[in-house]
Amino acid sequence: MMFHLDSLWHEDARAMEFALTNCGETAVANPRLCYGSLTRALRPSQATGARLLRRQANYHEYAAPEGFVLQPGETWRFTEASLTRPAKHSNEGPKSAGLLLEDGTMVPVFASDLQAERAFGAASAADNQALTLGVLPQPQGVAVHSWQAVAPVHLAVAARDAATLQAVSQVAALTRRLHPLVPVPFVLTARDDVARLEITADESLARDGYTLGWQAGQVTLRHGAGQGLLHGLVTLAQALTSAHMEPQRYGVPLEGTVTDAPRHGWRGAHLDVSRQFYPLDQVLRYVDILAWHKMNRFHWHLTDDEGWRLEIKSYPALTESAAQTGMGHPVLPQLGPDMGGQGGYYTQAEARQVVRHAGALGVEVMPEIDIPGHCACVLGALPALVDQEEPESYWSVQGFANNALNPAIEASYTFAEKVLAEVCEVFPFEIVHVGGDEVAEGAWMKSPKAQAMMRETGLKDTHELQAYFLRHIQEFLAGLGRKLGGWEEVAHGGGVKPENTLLFAWTTVEKTAELAEAGYDVVSTPGQAYYLDMALSEAWYAPGASWAGFTPLATTYAFEANNGAAALQERLKGVQACVWSEHLTTMARKNHMIFPRLSAIAEAGWSAAEAKDFARFEALAALMPRL
Repeated sequence: MMFHLDSLWHEDARAMEFALTNCGETAVANPRLCYGSLTRALRPSQATGARLLRRQANYHEYAAPEGFVLQPGETWRFTEASLTRPAKHSNEGPKSAGLLLEDGTMVPVFASDLQAERAFGAASAADNQALTLGVLPQPQGVAVHSWQAVAPVHLAVAARDAATLQAVSQVAALTRRLHPLVPVPFVLTARDDVARLEITADESLARDGYTLGWQAGQVTLRHGAGQGLLHGLVTLAQALTSAHMEPQRYGVPLEGTVTDAPRHGWRGAHLDVSRQFYPLDQVLRYVDILAWHKMNRFHWHLTDDEGWRLEIKSYPALTESAAQTGMGHPVLPQLGPDMGGQGGYYTQAEARQVVRHAGALGVEVMPEIDIPGHCACVLGALPALVDQEEPESYWSVQGFANNALNPAIEASYTFAEKVLAEVCEVFPFEIVHVGGDEVAEGAWMKSPKAQAMMRETGLKDTHELQAYFLRHIQEFLAGLGRKLGGWEEVAHGGGVKPENTLLFAWTTVEKTAELAEAGYDVVSTPGQAYYLDMALSEAWYAPGASWAGFTPLATTYAFEANNGAAALQERLKGVQACVWSEHLTTMARKNHMIFPRLSAIAEAGWSAAEAKDFARFEALAALMPRL
């Protein structure tokens, strides 16, 4: 169920009108609207179209007429004229709202701004022709013939099909969350003087493409069959938001067109929640920011040496022990903001919440369970996975000893299969990322069990043992209808089958083409340009890592993944930002390191190379939201 509440102020009648639209696909009988508002109803109520049941201070509860059924796509409208005072500001309508069903269930309702008595300025041409369209990523084609003198406050949407209503309300709510000081861009009920937005599907457009057309300030959005509707709405929301935030620089067309479609199919952003645990609300906001940038893949790095972050019911020790660092735990305090250690994980219900939230915004969530390496916390919590006769004989680049699942231990396969089976139940995305990176040279070479396995199978070294393990995992995932994703090291030691595999090239800018030439589909995410933990400069006090050099914003913005190699024309699937969290111990550092470089990668994923303009980008990136 999904509902959208508009409210309108009527100055002459000193009354407030409420319009609740059913954006879902289920009819609701005898609904009750509950909301909180500083503009309070007085008794006796003078409501028409509804009955005031309860009011306690700022809480209000109205019932629809007996027997009323709110059908999908329809609107329940009522007016209250008995109020404590006239409204003077847009925030004096409902601050929050819910729909009380007959069984007592409260369903959340998105409450839009209180609309003014009249629209703020009729559509007319602006004197300042230096305005630009404040949209990032830059659309593929923009042709503006004239600008509106005053940007419209809202666009009124007349559509009544569920998919369109839901998308409109989702983008309105997204804008509210990310830019709470600007007006909500879309309403479903408005007066005649509010600019109209007509929305139609167009099968001739690219699946995720859209076009916008302005005529005398009225807007038409045509969209492809995929995520074109969401993309077009986000463009409109950004254009209105930028025009309200910086009206001297950004405007809304009076007459003009936008023609747009994404450059790459994979426009991703990764988040490491192992080294630093991000509370659920921060993860949801990160997804919101991706959607605002038209990025469509959230790579959720859920496990690493320093912490396991997803509930696995088959192995409760993973969240009882492996999700914690600190004195007395298998993994001692590592990279948290203090030496008290840290802990935290997401329940499967919370992970599903992230998947639903992202899906409603056109973002698919790819989980990563990092195996066989980066498993120090796992092996500390589950000692049955350790070859007890193996000495401490290898160390990862991060300094963890014997931190990789042993391919010669049968329990390693049982563990991986049980974990991945639960992961596939939680995450519907077609690709499961299994890491496969940074297994130390010489790993398992002093394990008696591994030595026996190598004699039996003819496997020669660490790389071939890992490839053997990962080929088994690939077959297991295929049996669940999933594809295997992994870092570039998955190709080592003979690798896995290139079919139904997606690899992520990270160590050098050349690796993307190398993997493509080896037959793998590939996403470009080189540390030298797209790792957002790299320092922005070589200054001593510039925070961040330096193994790939330092990466100023201009370098990230200028980087192009396609170096002209023939294999990339078919195999390059897109680009991705990587947010590794070792150094991101405070919110200030997170925002300093991630932004605006994330915006630069979003533009590389969406906009044509020839459309890039660093000066335009840098000015607009300053308006983009932060964590």
